[in-house]
Amino acid sequence: MCGILFSISDTRPENSPLWNSLEALNTKRGPDAQQTHVITIQDQQAQLYLRFFSSVLHLRGDHVVPQPMTPATGDVLSWNGEIFGGLEITLGENDTEVLVRRLAGISPTDTSEKAVLDILTQIEGPFAFVFWQAHTNRLWFGRDCLGRRSLLWARSKSLTNKSFMLSSVGPSSASSDSGSDNVVWEEVPADGLYCIQMEDIETETTDESVFGHPIRHFSWVQQENSGPNTLPLPFPLINRYVPKDLSVDTREGEPVVDGEMETAIEEFTLVLSESVRRRVADVPSLGPIEACARVAILFSGGLDCITLAALAHQHLPHCEPIDLLNVAFENPRREQALQKPKKSKNKKKHNDVEVTEESSTALDQQPVIQTINIYDTPDRVTGRAGVAELRKIAPERIWNFVEINVPYPEAMSHKQRIIELMYPLDTVMDLSIAMAFWFASRGEGTIDDNGNTKPYHSRSRVLLSGLGADEQLGGYSRHKDAFRRGGWDKVIEETQMDVDRISTRRDDRIMSDHGKEVRFPFLSTDVVNWLCRCPIYIKMDLRYERGIGEKLLLRNVARRLGLSEASKNWKRAIQFGAKTAKMTDSSRSEKGQHKLS
Repeated sequence: MCGILFSISDTRPENSPLWNSLEALNTKRGPDAQQTHVITIQDQQAQLYLRFFSSVLHLRGDHVVPQPMTPATGDVLSWNGEIFGGLEITLGENDTEVLVRRLAGISPTDTSEKAVLDILTQIEGPFAFVFWQAHTNRLWFGRDCLGRRSLLWARSKSLTNKSFMLSSVGPSSASSDSGSDNVVWEEVPADGLYCIQMEDIETETTDESVFGHPIRHFSWVQQENSGPNTLPLPFPLINRYVPKDLSVDTREGEPVVDGEMETAIEEFTLVLSESVRRRVADVPSLGPIEACARVAILFSGGLDCITLAALAHQHLPHCEPIDLLNVAFENPRREQALQKPKKSKNKKKHNDVEVTEESSTALDQQPVIQTINIYDTPDRVTGRAGVAELRKIAPERIWNFVEINVPYPEAMSHKQRIIELMYPLDTVMDLSIAMAFWFASRGEGTIDDNGNTKPYHSRSRVLLSGLGADEQLGGYSRHKDAFRRGGWDKVIEETQMDVDRISTRRDDRIMSDHGKEVRFPFLSTDVVNWLCRCPIYIKMDLRYERGIGEKLLLRNVARRLGLSEASKNWKRAIQFGAKTAKMTDSSRSEKGQHKLS
Protein backbone atom coordinates (compact mmCIF):
# COMPACT_ATOMS: atom_id res chain seq x y z
CA MET A 1 0.00 0.00 0.00
CA CYS A 2 1.08 3.56 -0.46
CA GLY A 3 0.04 7.16 -0.27
CA ILE A 4 -0.26 9.04 -3.57
CA LEU A 5 0.10 12.78 -4.05
CA PHE A 6 0.26 14.41 -7.49
CA SER A 7 -0.11 17.86 -9.02
CA ILE A 8 0.00 19.59 -12.41
CA SER A 9 1.01 23.24 -12.39
CA ASP A 10 2.25 25.85 -14.82
CA THR A 11 4.70 27.27 -12.28
CA ARG A 12 7.73 25.59 -10.72
CA PRO A 13 6.51 23.46 -7.76
CA GLU A 14 6.97 24.94 -4.32
CA ASN A 15 6.21 23.51 -0.92
CA SER A 16 2.99 25.31 -0.09
CA PRO A 17 1.18 24.71 3.24
CA LEU A 18 -1.33 22.56 1.36
CA TRP A 19 1.32 20.38 -0.31
CA ASN A 20 3.28 20.02 2.96
CA SER A 21 0.14 18.98 4.81
CA LEU A 22 -0.86 16.41 2.20
CA GLU A 23 2.68 15.04 2.03
CA ALA A 24 2.71 14.53 5.82
CA LEU A 25 -0.70 12.85 5.79
CA ASN A 26 0.26 10.53 2.93
CA THR A 27 3.51 9.66 4.73
CA LYS A 28 1.44 8.23 7.59
CA ARG A 29 -0.04 5.78 5.08
CA GLY A 30 3.42 4.63 3.95
CA PRO A 31 6.07 4.92 6.67
CA ASP A 32 8.69 2.69 4.99
CA ALA A 33 9.77 4.87 2.05
CA GLN A 34 8.94 8.26 0.55
CA GLN A 35 10.24 10.17 -2.43
CA THR A 36 9.30 12.88 -4.94
CA HIS A 37 9.78 12.99 -8.71
CA VAL A 38 9.15 15.99 -10.98
CA ILE A 39 9.00 16.01 -14.77
CA THR A 40 8.61 18.98 -17.10
CA ILE A 41 6.66 18.93 -20.34
CA GLN A 42 6.18 21.60 -22.98
CA ASP A 43 2.75 21.84 -24.56
CA GLN A 44 1.44 24.26 -27.19
CA GLN A 45 0.60 26.88 -24.59
CA ALA A 46 3.04 26.68 -21.68
CA GLN A 47 5.54 24.65 -19.74
CA LEU A 48 3.85 22.30 -17.27
CA TYR A 49 5.27 20.61 -14.20
CA LEU A 50 4.06 17.15 -13.13
CA ARG A 51 4.96 16.45 -9.51
CA PHE A 52 4.68 12.95 -8.03
CA PHE A 53 5.05 12.02 -4.36
CA SER A 54 4.57 8.50 -3.01
CA SER A 55 4.92 6.82 0.36
CA VAL A 56 5.22 3.05 0.74
CA LEU A 57 3.97 0.54 3.28
CA HIS A 58 6.02 -2.59 2.54
CA LEU A 59 3.67 -5.59 2.27
CA ARG A 60 4.85 -7.54 -0.80
CA GLY A 61 8.20 -9.00 -1.75
CA ASP A 62 11.47 -9.40 0.13
CA HIS A 63 12.56 -5.75 -0.02
CA VAL A 64 11.09 -2.26 0.13
CA VAL A 65 10.41 -0.80 -3.34
CA PRO A 66 10.36 3.04 -3.18
CA GLN A 67 7.84 4.92 -5.28
CA PRO A 68 7.14 6.60 -7.59
CA MET A 69 8.85 4.10 -9.87
CA THR A 70 10.74 5.63 -12.79
CA PRO A 71 11.89 3.06 -15.38
CA ALA A 72 14.34 3.97 -18.15
CA THR A 73 11.46 4.60 -20.57
CA GLY A 74 10.69 7.88 -18.80
CA ASP A 75 7.39 6.54 -17.46
CA VAL A 76 6.36 7.26 -13.85
CA LEU A 77 4.12 5.04 -11.70
CA SER A 78 2.56 5.71 -8.30
CA TRP A 79 0.67 2.56 -7.30
CA ASN A 80 -1.52 2.07 -4.23
CA GLY A 81 -2.84 -1.42 -4.70
CA GLU A 82 -2.46 -5.16 -4.43
CA ILE A 83 -2.41 -7.58 -7.36
CA PHE A 84 -4.01 -10.80 -6.11
CA GLY A 85 -4.72 -12.22 -9.55
CA GLY A 86 -4.80 -11.47 -13.29
CA LEU A 87 -1.09 -10.74 -13.62
CA GLU A 88 1.34 -13.47 -12.61
CA ILE A 89 3.10 -12.64 -9.33
CA THR A 90 5.38 -15.29 -7.86
CA LEU A 91 5.77 -15.79 -4.11
CA GLY A 92 8.19 -13.22 -2.74
CA GLU A 93 7.85 -10.91 -5.75
CA ASN A 94 6.81 -7.28 -5.48
CA ASP A 95 3.64 -6.59 -7.46
CA THR A 96 4.52 -2.94 -8.15
CA GLU A 97 7.74 -4.02 -9.85
CA VAL A 98 5.81 -6.54 -11.95
CA LEU A 99 3.24 -3.94 -12.99
CA VAL A 100 5.77 -1.27 -13.94
CA ARG A 101 7.67 -3.81 -16.06
CA ARG A 102 4.47 -4.63 -17.93
CA LEU A 103 3.57 -0.98 -18.48
CA ALA A 104 7.09 0.07 -19.43
CA GLY A 105 7.25 -2.94 -21.75
CA ILE A 106 4.61 -1.49 -24.08
CA SER A 107 6.25 -0.88 -27.44
CA PRO A 108 7.20 2.77 -28.16
CA THR A 109 5.45 2.34 -31.51
CA ASP A 110 2.19 1.37 -29.80
CA THR A 111 0.39 4.62 -29.03
CA SER A 112 -3.03 3.08 -28.47
CA GLU A 113 -4.92 3.58 -25.21
CA LYS A 114 -5.86 -0.09 -25.41
CA ALA A 115 -2.30 -1.17 -24.58
CA VAL A 116 -2.50 0.37 -21.11
CA LEU A 117 -6.14 -0.57 -20.51
CA ASP A 118 -5.54 -4.22 -21.40
CA ILE A 119 -2.98 -4.49 -18.59
CA LEU A 120 -4.97 -2.62 -15.95
CA THR A 121 -8.25 -4.45 -16.57
CA GLN A 122 -6.56 -7.82 -15.99
CA ILE A 123 -5.82 -6.97 -12.36
CA GLU A 124 -7.79 -8.69 -9.61
CA GLY A 125 -7.34 -6.64 -6.49
CA PRO A 126 -7.85 -3.18 -5.01
CA PHE A 127 -6.00 -0.23 -6.51
CA ALA A 128 -5.66 3.48 -7.06
CA PHE A 129 -2.87 4.79 -9.26
CA VAL A 130 -1.29 7.61 -11.25
CA PHE A 131 0.75 6.66 -14.35
CA TRP A 132 2.63 8.89 -16.77
CA GLN A 133 3.29 7.23 -20.12
CA ALA A 134 6.16 9.18 -21.63
CA HIS A 135 6.04 8.11 -25.28
CA THR A 136 2.34 9.04 -25.62
CA ASN A 137 2.33 12.10 -23.31
CA ARG A 138 -0.65 10.62 -21.46
CA LEU A 139 -1.44 10.80 -17.75
CA TRP A 140 -3.57 7.90 -16.47
CA PHE A 141 -5.27 7.70 -13.08
CA GLY A 142 -8.21 6.03 -11.39
CA ARG A 143 -9.49 3.42 -8.95
CA ASP A 144 -10.63 -0.17 -9.22
CA CYS A 145 -14.28 -0.83 -10.09
CA LEU A 146 -15.26 -1.45 -6.43
CA GLY A 147 -13.48 1.65 -5.10
CA ARG A 148 -11.46 -0.29 -2.53
CA ARG A 149 -8.62 2.25 -2.48
CA SER A 150 -8.99 5.97 -1.90
CA LEU A 151 -8.15 8.69 -4.42
CA LEU A 152 -9.36 12.29 -4.25
CA TRP A 153 -9.02 15.00 -6.84
CA ALA A 154 -9.06 18.80 -6.60
CA ARG A 155 -9.87 20.80 -9.69
CA SER A 156 -9.83 24.56 -9.72
CA LYS A 157 -13.04 26.28 -10.75
CA SER A 158 -11.15 29.45 -11.58
CA LEU A 159 -9.35 30.20 -14.86
CA THR A 160 -6.98 32.57 -13.04
CA ASN A 161 -6.01 30.06 -10.35
CA LYS A 162 -5.57 26.85 -12.29
CA SER A 163 -4.74 23.70 -10.37
CA PHE A 164 -5.16 19.96 -10.55
CA MET A 165 -4.23 17.61 -7.72
CA LEU A 166 -4.70 13.97 -6.79
CA SER A 167 -4.23 12.59 -3.28
CA SER A 168 -4.99 9.44 -1.32
CA VAL A 169 -6.23 11.58 1.55
CA GLY A 170 -7.77 15.04 1.80
CA PRO A 171 -6.19 18.11 3.38
CA SER A 172 -6.36 18.96 7.06
CA SER A 173 -8.11 22.07 8.32
CA ALA A 174 -4.68 23.45 9.22
CA SER A 175 -3.74 23.78 5.54
CA SER A 176 -4.19 27.46 4.89
CA ASP A 177 -5.11 27.19 1.21
CA SER A 178 -7.08 23.90 1.37
CA GLY A 179 -10.38 25.62 1.83
CA SER A 180 -10.16 27.98 -1.13
CA ASP A 181 -13.47 28.69 -2.83
CA ASN A 182 -11.82 27.83 -6.13
CA VAL A 183 -10.71 24.33 -5.14
CA VAL A 184 -13.09 21.48 -4.38
CA TRP A 185 -11.89 18.09 -3.14
CA GLU A 186 -13.96 15.12 -4.32
CA GLU A 187 -13.60 11.36 -4.52
CA VAL A 188 -12.43 10.25 -7.94
CA PRO A 189 -15.44 8.21 -9.12
CA ALA A 190 -14.83 4.46 -9.25
CA ASP A 191 -16.93 4.21 -12.41
CA GLY A 192 -13.97 4.01 -14.78
CA LEU A 193 -10.37 5.00 -15.51
CA TYR A 194 -9.21 8.45 -16.61
CA CYS A 195 -6.68 9.73 -19.10
CA ILE A 196 -5.37 13.25 -19.83
CA GLN A 197 -3.87 13.56 -23.33
CA MET A 198 -1.31 16.33 -22.97
CA GLU A 199 -1.01 16.87 -26.72
CA ASP A 200 -4.68 17.72 -27.19
CA ILE A 201 -5.82 21.27 -26.50
CA GLU A 202 -9.36 22.54 -25.98
CA THR A 203 -10.17 26.14 -26.78
CA GLU A 204 -12.09 26.62 -23.52
CA THR A 205 -11.12 25.32 -20.07
CA THR A 206 -13.97 23.36 -18.42
CA ASP A 207 -14.48 20.94 -15.55
CA GLU A 208 -13.60 18.20 -18.03
CA SER A 209 -10.17 19.58 -18.87
CA VAL A 210 -6.86 20.35 -17.15
CA PHE A 211 -4.97 23.37 -18.47
CA GLY A 212 -6.98 22.95 -21.64
CA HIS A 213 -6.17 19.25 -21.96
CA PRO A 214 -9.31 17.09 -22.07
CA ILE A 215 -9.94 14.38 -19.47
CA ARG A 216 -11.06 11.17 -21.16
CA HIS A 217 -13.19 8.71 -19.24
CA PHE A 218 -13.28 4.95 -19.86
CA SER A 219 -16.38 3.61 -18.10
CA TRP A 220 -16.81 0.25 -16.39
CA VAL A 221 -19.82 -1.47 -18.00
CA GLN A 222 -21.38 -4.91 -18.21
CA GLN A 223 -19.88 -7.14 -20.91
CA GLU A 224 -22.99 -7.01 -23.08
CA ASN A 225 -22.90 -3.19 -23.13
CA SER A 226 -19.23 -2.86 -24.09
CA GLY A 227 -18.17 -0.48 -26.81
CA PRO A 228 -15.77 2.41 -27.49
CA ASN A 229 -14.40 4.05 -24.32
CA THR A 230 -15.73 1.26 -22.08
CA LEU A 231 -14.11 -1.34 -19.83
CA PRO A 232 -15.65 -4.74 -19.06
CA LEU A 233 -16.73 -5.22 -15.46
CA PRO A 234 -15.33 -8.45 -14.00
CA PHE A 235 -18.76 -9.52 -12.72
CA PRO A 236 -22.32 -9.51 -14.14
CA LEU A 237 -25.55 -8.04 -12.84
CA ILE A 238 -27.19 -10.03 -10.04
CA ASN A 239 -28.88 -13.24 -11.16
CA ARG A 240 -32.64 -12.50 -11.31
CA TYR A 241 -33.79 -16.10 -11.65
CA VAL A 242 -36.40 -17.22 -9.11
CA PRO A 243 -38.43 -20.45 -9.55
CA LYS A 244 -42.05 -19.68 -10.42
CA ASP A 245 -43.35 -21.83 -7.58
CA LEU A 246 -41.17 -20.16 -4.91
CA SER A 247 -43.59 -18.44 -2.54
CA VAL A 248 -43.12 -15.31 -0.45
CA ASP A 249 -45.06 -16.70 2.52
CA THR A 250 -43.45 -16.52 5.97
CA ARG A 251 -41.70 -19.72 7.05
CA GLU A 252 -40.89 -21.12 10.49
CA GLY A 253 -38.00 -23.32 11.58
CA GLU A 254 -34.90 -23.54 9.42
CA PRO A 255 -34.50 -24.16 5.67
CA VAL A 256 -33.56 -27.66 4.59
CA VAL A 257 -30.11 -28.00 3.01
CA ASP A 258 -30.97 -29.62 -0.32
CA GLY A 259 -28.65 -30.62 -3.16
CA GLU A 260 -28.58 -27.15 -4.71
CA MET A 261 -27.67 -25.53 -1.39
CA GLU A 262 -25.08 -28.23 -0.68
CA THR A 263 -23.32 -27.47 -3.96
CA ALA A 264 -23.44 -23.75 -3.27
CA ILE A 265 -21.94 -24.18 0.22
CA GLU A 266 -19.01 -26.15 -1.18
CA GLU A 267 -18.36 -23.76 -4.07
CA PHE A 268 -18.69 -20.58 -2.04
CA THR A 269 -16.44 -21.92 0.72
CA LEU A 270 -13.73 -22.62 -1.87
CA VAL A 271 -14.06 -19.19 -3.54
CA LEU A 272 -14.07 -17.26 -0.25
CA SER A 273 -11.26 -19.37 1.22
CA GLU A 274 -9.08 -18.67 -1.82
CA SER A 275 -9.79 -14.95 -1.47
CA VAL A 276 -8.66 -15.06 2.16
CA ARG A 277 -5.57 -17.12 1.27
CA ARG A 278 -4.41 -14.57 -1.28
CA ARG A 279 -4.86 -11.77 1.23
CA VAL A 280 -2.90 -13.35 4.09
CA ALA A 281 -0.13 -15.04 2.09
CA ASP A 282 3.36 -13.54 1.79
CA VAL A 283 2.87 -10.75 4.38
CA PRO A 284 6.28 -9.69 5.74
CA SER A 285 6.86 -10.35 9.44
CA LEU A 286 7.97 -7.58 11.79
CA GLY A 287 9.37 -9.97 14.36
CA PRO A 288 9.54 -13.64 15.39
CA ILE A 289 6.60 -15.38 13.74
CA GLU A 290 5.62 -17.13 16.98
CA ALA A 291 5.29 -13.84 18.85
CA CYS A 292 4.19 -11.23 16.30
CA ALA A 293 0.89 -11.49 14.45
CA ARG A 294 1.15 -10.51 10.79
CA VAL A 295 -2.63 -10.42 10.28
CA ALA A 296 -5.39 -8.88 12.37
CA ILE A 297 -9.15 -9.07 11.94
CA LEU A 298 -11.64 -6.30 12.73
CA PHE A 299 -13.60 -8.48 15.10
CA SER A 300 -17.05 -7.96 16.57
CA GLY A 301 -17.72 -11.69 16.89
CA GLY A 302 -20.31 -11.37 14.14
CA LEU A 303 -20.90 -13.86 11.36
CA ASP A 304 -18.76 -12.15 8.68
CA CYS A 305 -15.58 -11.53 10.68
CA ILE A 306 -15.57 -14.86 12.53
CA THR A 307 -15.91 -16.73 9.22
CA LEU A 308 -12.89 -14.82 7.91
CA ALA A 309 -10.99 -15.67 11.10
CA ALA A 310 -11.73 -19.38 10.70
CA LEU A 311 -10.62 -19.31 7.06
CA ALA A 312 -7.46 -17.30 7.85
CA HIS A 313 -6.61 -20.01 10.39
CA GLN A 314 -6.50 -22.53 7.54
CA HIS A 315 -3.91 -20.52 5.59
CA LEU A 316 -1.51 -19.22 8.25
CA PRO A 317 1.07 -21.29 10.18
CA HIS A 318 -0.53 -22.60 13.37
CA CYS A 319 2.38 -21.34 15.44
CA GLU A 320 1.53 -17.77 14.41
CA PRO A 321 -0.90 -15.67 16.49
CA ILE A 322 -3.86 -13.85 14.92
CA ASP A 323 -5.02 -10.55 16.44
CA LEU A 324 -8.77 -10.01 16.87
CA LEU A 325 -9.39 -6.27 17.25
CA ASN A 326 -12.52 -5.50 19.28
CA VAL A 327 -13.39 -1.88 20.00
CA ALA A 328 -15.77 -0.38 22.59
CA PHE A 329 -16.46 3.22 23.56
CA GLU A 330 -17.43 5.10 26.65
CA ASN A 331 -20.61 6.81 25.50
CA PRO A 332 -22.26 9.34 27.86
CA ARG A 333 -25.68 8.64 26.36
CA ARG A 334 -25.36 4.94 27.03
CA GLU A 335 -24.33 5.64 30.62
CA GLN A 336 -27.38 7.86 31.06
CA ALA A 337 -29.61 5.12 29.70
CA LEU A 338 -28.15 2.65 32.21
CA GLN A 339 -29.19 4.85 35.10
CA LYS A 340 -32.46 3.36 36.27
CA PRO A 341 -34.55 5.93 38.15
CA LYS A 342 -36.72 3.36 39.92
CA LYS A 343 -34.76 3.51 43.19
CA SER A 344 -32.55 5.94 44.99
CA LYS A 345 -29.00 5.40 43.85
CA ASN A 346 -25.54 6.64 44.65
CA LYS A 347 -23.27 6.26 41.65
CA LYS A 348 -19.51 6.22 41.65
CA LYS A 349 -17.15 5.38 38.84
CA HIS A 350 -13.91 3.56 39.57
CA ASN A 351 -11.71 3.25 36.47
CA ASP A 352 -13.86 1.49 33.85
CA VAL A 353 -16.49 0.15 36.27
CA GLU A 354 -19.63 2.02 37.27
CA VAL A 355 -20.71 1.05 40.81
CA THR A 356 -24.36 1.52 41.78
CA GLU A 357 -25.68 1.32 45.33
CA GLU A 358 -29.43 0.70 45.35
CA SER A 359 -31.37 1.55 48.51
CA SER A 360 -33.40 -1.38 49.81
CA THR A 361 -36.93 -1.09 51.19
CA ALA A 362 -36.24 -3.85 53.71
CA LEU A 363 -34.63 -2.64 56.96
CA ASP A 364 -32.76 -5.86 57.53
CA GLN A 365 -31.09 -5.96 54.10
CA GLN A 366 -27.83 -4.39 53.01
CA PRO A 367 -27.71 -2.23 49.83
CA VAL A 368 -27.43 -4.29 46.65
CA ILE A 369 -24.21 -3.57 44.77
CA GLN A 370 -24.35 -3.81 40.96
CA THR A 371 -21.31 -3.37 38.75
CA ILE A 372 -21.59 -2.47 35.09
CA ASN A 373 -18.48 -2.26 32.94
CA ILE A 374 -19.01 0.68 30.61
CA TYR A 375 -17.11 -1.16 27.88
CA ASP A 376 -19.33 -4.25 27.91
CA THR A 377 -20.94 -3.19 24.66
CA PRO A 378 -22.88 -5.60 22.43
CA ASP A 379 -19.82 -6.15 20.21
CA ARG A 380 -17.65 -6.85 23.25
CA VAL A 381 -20.08 -9.52 24.42
CA THR A 382 -20.34 -11.24 21.03
CA GLY A 383 -16.59 -10.82 20.53
CA ARG A 384 -15.80 -12.74 23.71
CA ALA A 385 -18.25 -15.47 22.71
CA GLY A 386 -16.70 -15.57 19.25
CA VAL A 387 -13.10 -15.96 20.40
CA ALA A 388 -14.20 -18.72 22.77
CA GLU A 389 -15.68 -20.59 19.80
CA LEU A 390 -12.54 -20.05 17.71
CA ARG A 391 -10.39 -21.40 20.54
CA LYS A 392 -12.63 -24.44 20.63
CA ILE A 393 -12.27 -25.27 16.92
CA ALA A 394 -8.60 -24.17 16.71
CA PRO A 395 -7.01 -24.65 20.15
CA GLU A 396 -3.50 -24.82 18.66
CA ARG A 397 -3.70 -21.18 17.56
CA ILE A 398 -2.98 -18.18 19.78
CA TRP A 399 -5.99 -15.89 19.33
CA ASN A 400 -5.16 -12.46 20.73
CA PHE A 401 -8.51 -10.93 21.65
CA VAL A 402 -7.54 -7.27 21.85
CA GLU A 403 -9.99 -5.24 23.93
CA ILE A 404 -9.70 -1.67 22.70
CA ASN A 405 -11.43 0.60 25.21
CA VAL A 406 -11.85 4.23 24.18
CA PRO A 407 -12.69 6.81 26.88
CA TYR A 408 -15.00 9.58 25.81
CA PRO A 409 -12.40 12.39 26.19
CA GLU A 410 -9.91 10.49 24.01
CA ALA A 411 -12.53 9.91 21.33
CA MET A 412 -13.39 13.61 21.29
CA SER A 413 -9.71 14.60 21.11
CA HIS A 414 -9.35 12.75 17.78
CA LYS A 415 -12.79 13.64 16.41
CA GLN A 416 -11.67 16.45 14.10
CA ARG A 417 -8.87 14.38 12.62
CA ILE A 418 -11.31 11.56 11.82
CA ILE A 419 -13.77 14.02 10.25
CA GLU A 420 -10.99 15.24 7.95
CA LEU A 421 -10.01 11.68 7.00
CA MET A 422 -13.53 10.65 6.03
CA TYR A 423 -14.15 13.82 3.96
CA PRO A 424 -16.02 14.30 1.62
CA LEU A 425 -18.44 12.12 3.64
CA ASP A 426 -19.92 14.34 6.31
CA THR A 427 -22.91 12.89 8.17
CA VAL A 428 -23.40 11.90 11.81
CA MET A 429 -23.54 8.23 10.81
CA ASP A 430 -20.36 8.53 8.71
CA LEU A 431 -18.54 9.83 11.78
CA SER A 432 -19.92 7.09 14.04
CA ILE A 433 -18.64 4.39 11.69
CA ALA A 434 -15.33 6.10 10.92
CA MET A 435 -14.54 6.63 14.61
CA ALA A 436 -15.00 2.93 15.36
CA PHE A 437 -12.74 1.91 12.46
CA TRP A 438 -10.03 4.46 13.30
CA PHE A 439 -9.60 3.32 16.90
CA ALA A 440 -10.00 -0.37 16.06
CA SER A 441 -7.30 -0.26 13.38
CA ARG A 442 -4.94 1.61 15.70
CA GLY A 443 -4.85 -1.63 17.68
CA GLU A 444 -4.00 -0.25 21.14
CA GLY A 445 -5.72 -2.16 23.93
CA THR A 446 -5.30 -5.02 26.35
CA ILE A 447 -5.25 -8.81 26.17
CA ASP A 448 -5.77 -11.49 28.77
CA ASP A 449 -2.52 -13.26 29.66
CA ASN A 450 -3.37 -16.30 31.79
CA GLY A 451 -5.89 -14.36 33.82
CA ASN A 452 -3.86 -11.15 33.94
CA THR A 453 -4.74 -8.11 31.85
CA LYS A 454 -1.78 -6.56 30.09
CA PRO A 455 -1.36 -3.71 27.58
CA TYR A 456 -1.07 -4.81 23.97
CA HIS A 457 -0.45 -2.95 20.72
CA SER A 458 -1.17 -4.94 17.57
CA ARG A 459 1.67 -4.58 15.08
CA SER A 460 -0.23 -6.35 12.31
CA ARG A 461 -0.03 -4.32 9.13
CA VAL A 462 -2.73 -6.28 7.29
CA LEU A 463 -6.30 -6.01 8.55
CA LEU A 464 -9.16 -8.18 7.29
CA SER A 465 -12.64 -6.65 7.12
CA GLY A 466 -16.02 -8.28 6.46
CA LEU A 467 -17.18 -5.37 4.30
CA GLY A 468 -19.25 -6.63 1.38
CA ALA A 469 -20.95 -9.58 3.08
CA ASP A 470 -24.07 -7.71 4.19
CA GLU A 471 -24.41 -5.91 0.88
CA GLN A 472 -24.28 -9.08 -1.20
CA LEU A 473 -25.95 -11.59 1.12
CA GLY A 474 -28.95 -9.64 2.43
CA GLY A 475 -27.62 -8.73 5.86
CA TYR A 476 -29.31 -5.35 6.29
CA SER A 477 -32.82 -4.75 7.62
CA ARG A 478 -33.59 -2.90 4.40
CA HIS A 479 -33.32 -6.20 2.52
CA LYS A 480 -36.01 -7.66 4.76
CA ASP A 481 -38.14 -4.53 4.28
CA ALA A 482 -37.72 -4.77 0.50
CA PHE A 483 -38.84 -8.40 0.58
CA ARG A 484 -41.95 -7.46 2.56
CA ARG A 485 -42.79 -4.72 0.07
CA GLY A 486 -42.17 -6.54 -3.19
CA GLY A 487 -41.01 -10.11 -2.68
CA TRP A 488 -38.04 -11.60 -4.51
CA ASP A 489 -37.94 -9.01 -7.32
CA LYS A 490 -37.71 -6.13 -4.87
CA VAL A 491 -34.93 -7.68 -2.80
CA ILE A 492 -32.96 -8.36 -5.98
CA GLU A 493 -33.22 -4.65 -6.85
CA GLU A 494 -32.14 -3.68 -3.33
CA THR A 495 -29.15 -6.03 -3.40
CA GLN A 496 -28.06 -4.75 -6.84
CA MET A 497 -28.21 -1.19 -5.52
CA ASP A 498 -26.02 -2.17 -2.55
CA VAL A 499 -23.39 -3.74 -4.81
CA ASP A 500 -23.44 -0.67 -7.08
CA ARG A 501 -22.68 1.74 -4.24
CA ILE A 502 -19.99 -0.18 -2.32
CA SER A 503 -17.37 2.18 -3.75
CA THR A 504 -18.69 5.07 -1.63
CA ARG A 505 -17.25 3.63 1.61
CA ARG A 506 -14.45 5.48 3.43
CA ASP A 507 -12.71 2.56 5.19
CA ASP A 508 -9.36 2.78 3.35
CA ARG A 509 -8.70 6.44 4.24
CA ILE A 510 -9.62 5.89 7.89
CA MET A 511 -7.56 2.79 8.64
CA SER A 512 -4.52 3.66 6.50
CA ASP A 513 -3.87 6.61 8.81
CA HIS A 514 -2.08 4.16 11.13
CA GLY A 515 0.20 2.76 8.42
CA LYS A 516 -1.95 -0.34 7.98
CA GLU A 517 -3.76 -1.83 5.02
CA VAL A 518 -7.31 -3.13 5.17
CA ARG A 519 -8.23 -6.00 2.85
CA PHE A 520 -11.74 -7.13 1.95
CA PRO A 521 -12.05 -10.86 1.10
CA PHE A 522 -15.79 -10.52 0.39
CA LEU A 523 -14.93 -7.87 -2.23
CA SER A 524 -12.54 -9.95 -4.26
CA THR A 525 -13.93 -9.62 -7.78
CA ASP A 526 -13.85 -13.44 -7.94
CA VAL A 527 -16.14 -13.58 -4.89
CA VAL A 528 -18.39 -10.82 -6.24
CA ASN A 529 -18.57 -12.59 -9.59
CA TRP A 530 -19.59 -15.87 -7.95
CA LEU A 531 -22.20 -14.22 -5.73
CA CYS A 532 -23.69 -12.22 -8.61
CA ARG A 533 -24.21 -15.45 -10.54
CA CYS A 534 -25.65 -17.29 -7.53
CA PRO A 535 -29.50 -17.23 -7.32
CA ILE A 536 -30.88 -14.85 -4.71
CA TYR A 537 -32.84 -17.55 -2.84
CA ILE A 538 -29.59 -19.44 -2.19
CA LYS A 539 -27.82 -16.40 -0.75
CA MET A 540 -30.74 -15.36 1.46
CA ASP A 541 -34.24 -16.55 2.28
CA LEU A 542 -36.04 -13.66 3.91
CA ARG A 543 -39.19 -15.68 4.50
CA TYR A 544 -37.50 -16.89 7.67
CA GLU A 545 -37.02 -14.93 10.86
CA ARG A 546 -34.02 -12.83 11.79
CA GLY A 547 -30.88 -14.82 12.48
CA ILE A 548 -31.88 -17.55 10.03
CA GLY A 549 -32.87 -16.27 6.59
CA GLU A 550 -30.56 -13.32 6.03
CA LYS A 551 -27.07 -14.35 4.84
CA LEU A 552 -28.37 -17.92 4.74
CA LEU A 553 -25.51 -19.19 2.57
CA LEU A 554 -22.84 -17.70 4.83
CA ARG A 555 -24.54 -19.18 7.91
CA ASN A 556 -24.31 -22.61 6.33
CA VAL A 557 -20.62 -22.05 5.53
CA ALA A 558 -19.97 -21.01 9.15
CA ARG A 559 -21.64 -24.17 10.45
CA ARG A 560 -19.43 -26.31 8.20
CA LEU A 561 -16.42 -24.54 9.71
CA GLY A 562 -17.59 -25.51 13.20
CA LEU A 563 -19.01 -22.09 14.15
CA SER A 564 -22.46 -23.25 15.18
CA GLU A 565 -23.07 -20.50 17.76
CA ALA A 566 -21.73 -17.65 15.61
CA SER A 567 -23.86 -18.86 12.70
CA LYS A 568 -26.93 -17.65 14.62
CA ASN A 569 -25.73 -14.06 14.98
CA TRP A 570 -27.52 -11.30 13.10
CA LYS A 571 -26.39 -7.97 11.76
CA ARG A 572 -25.54 -5.21 14.21
CA ALA A 573 -24.13 -2.01 12.74
CA ILE A 574 -20.71 -1.18 14.20
CA GLN A 575 -21.86 2.20 15.50
CA PHE A 576 -24.40 0.41 17.70
CA GLY A 577 -22.26 -2.61 18.53
CA ALA A 578 -19.29 -0.48 19.66
CA LYS A 579 -21.53 2.35 20.94
CA THR A 580 -20.22 5.22 18.84
CA ALA A 581 -23.70 6.21 17.67
CA LYS A 582 -24.63 9.73 18.77
CA MET A 583 -21.58 9.94 21.00
CA THR A 584 -22.15 13.59 21.83
CA ASP A 585 -24.06 15.66 24.33
CA SER A 586 -26.25 17.16 21.62
CA SER A 587 -29.98 16.72 21.18
CA ARG A 588 -31.48 13.25 20.93
CA SER A 589 -33.22 14.45 17.76
CA GLU A 590 -29.86 14.14 15.99
CA LYS A 591 -30.22 11.59 13.18
CA GLY A 592 -27.61 9.54 11.36
CA GLN A 593 -28.27 11.24 8.02
CA HIS A 594 -27.85 14.75 9.48
CA LYS A 595 -24.85 16.77 8.36
CA LEU A 596 -22.13 17.37 10.93
CA SER A 597 -22.26 20.84 12.40
